[in-house]
Amino acid sequence: MRKTLKIFYFFLLVFIFLFLIKKEILAKDYRVEYEVSYFLEEKKDKIASPVSFKIKITNLTSKVFVERFTLTFPSSFGIREIKAKDDWGEIAPFIETVNDVIKITLKFSNPNIGKDSINNFYLNFYQDNLFKINGNVWEVILPTIERIEDDSYKVIVHLPQDTDKKISLAKPSPTLVSENKIIWENPREKTIYAIFGEKQYYETTLYYHLKNEKPYPVYTEVAFPPDTLYQKVFIKKIDPKPFFVYQDSDGNFLGRYFLKPLEKKMIIFDGVIAIYAKPRVEVRDFINKKIKSQRNYLLTSHSPWQIKGIEDNKEIASLKNPNDIYRYVVEKLEYNQALVFKKNERKGADFALKYPNQAVCTEFTDLFIALAREKGIFAREIEGFGFTQDEKLRPLTLTSDILHAWPEYYDEGKKLWIPIDPTWEDTSGIDYFSSFDLNHIVFVIHGKNPFYPVSAGMYKIENSSDIVIKPKKEEIKDNVKVIVKLINFPKKIDDKNFYSINLLVENQSNVYLWDKKINFEAQGIDVKPKEFLIESLLPFEKKELKIKIKSLFKNKKTSAFFKVFFDEKKIEENSVLIVPFYYNLSLKIAIFVLFFGGLFLIFFRR
Repeated sequence: MRKTLKIFYFFLLVFIFLFLIKKEILAKDYRVEYEVSYFLEEKKDKIASPVSFKIKITNLTSKVFVERFTLTFPSSFGIREIKAKDDWGEIAPFIETVNDVIKITLKFSNPNIGKDSINNFYLNFYQDNLFKINGNVWEVILPTIERIEDDSYKVIVHLPQDTDKKISLAKPSPTLVSENKIIWENPREKTIYAIFGEKQYYETTLYYHLKNEKPYPVYTEVAFPPDTLYQKVFIKKIDPKPFFVYQDSDGNFLGRYFLKPLEKKMIIFDGVIAIYAKPRVEVRDFINKKIKSQRNYLLTSHSPWQIKGIEDNKEIASLKNPNDIYRYVVEKLEYNQALVFKKNERKGADFALKYPNQAVCTEFTDLFIALAREKGIFAREIEGFGFTQDEKLRPLTLTSDILHAWPEYYDEGKKLWIPIDPTWEDTSGIDYFSSFDLNHIVFVIHGKNPFYPVSAGMYKIENSSDIVIKPKKEEIKDNVKVIVKLINFPKKIDDKNFYSINLLVENQSNVYLWDKKINFEAQGIDVKPKEFLIESLLPFEKKELKIKIKSLFKNKKTSAFFKVFFDEKKIEENSVLIVPFYYNLSLKIAIFVLFFGGLFLIFFRR
């Protein structure tokens, strides 16, 4: 029994010893608390922003202390004028750049030693590519620090005291917004992204080169930038104007042109495009009504959106919702910088899965759409322009002109199309799923057909640069002008019959018109219908409407008045003479008698 107890105690002591050794090995030797402050300054001649690091290091054991400490930053975030101190005074930082990473190493001059002792570093520098003034908005991109789980990390952005700018987008969401300070506590993302200002304006000039290579005349179409949930188009001019415009089932803005045999023609679009942080209220109802007819094709599997053997892929089978699909695409594909300026054909989703390191924006987009549609989620492709000042972080890689592609999915709960960008998250680390930005400009929407209409920048004859876009600070206003013509309005009606009238409505405004009413007021006339709701009316678009009128008076000769209102403003007024039906009947009888009387006289004179 004693021998057994001795063996038991021996193994117990060995277990405790090994446990303590393991605990000693696994225990963390120090804890780091970061407080990083960024000071934004709105100065045109100053592109760098002051940055201040306070690094508090607490020793958690008496056996180990921190002698030196290293911070790393992406080299794209230019850092200069670096100064450092510890608790004893100034110290000299050691700086090196390795593989596109800037390393700053700090060494304590006289570190405190012992358990729970504290040492502090104070690091100050100026950082480029941090705070950009783009037209009407401020844009901030902050790199974050890789840290161990128990460390704490606070990021503070200080706005200028006199600014009226408000934060409209933040990825991730800030922990606290207090006056001119925005604070993030322990962000996990590798980049913090913030926008100040709710809308951005872009001066936009687009060139479309058309050529009819056939020996006979043809009609062709051009896709102009459309209005969307997050985008509003202000037209300065389209030269020459299309003879006919219409909106297709996806909401594209298409203009039709006539080309003579072998004719060349250049179309110039000149305008301003506004991008909004929040969905436009005036467009939401139209979008939700449109989705009812779009359901017929938004789950169709076209060639770029097909994946062979998808039913046997266990990874894909586990994907349940848009977030799952988005994260899978970002993690699965690797953006290939070498393909940026090569002329690449569209490879599609199946190719992207087989060769994940051969991806540019089209492959990221096509794979998301293919997977979303496979799971019964409405998804579509957007082709357009991504405004960026750092193409390493946010590249533009659609073929032809420098364009970009990204997907949208339809959120059934919110009743909204949600734009996302897996390409730019892969390259920048910025979250482009939970919120978007003010840098994506839509040229065309591909839901029904992945290849049509063709985006601006792809109407080329020669190797020309056909897209000119730059941020604009000044706001632009709507210039609403609507023409309503009554095509066959009668000057006289009787009191018995209905009369059909055609109304030609033409939008000569510089903007789309949404949810506008045309209504009629009349004295002495019954009008059917009494109003029309025009859900959308494109610039230069014409719509023909039909109404019927009838006299409210009986057996009385009188005048009546007819007024047309557009958006509660009177734009047309006419008067009409009402006569009793028997007036017309008497007139017809008189004409009949005179006619046959004349024939009778002619016959008897012979």
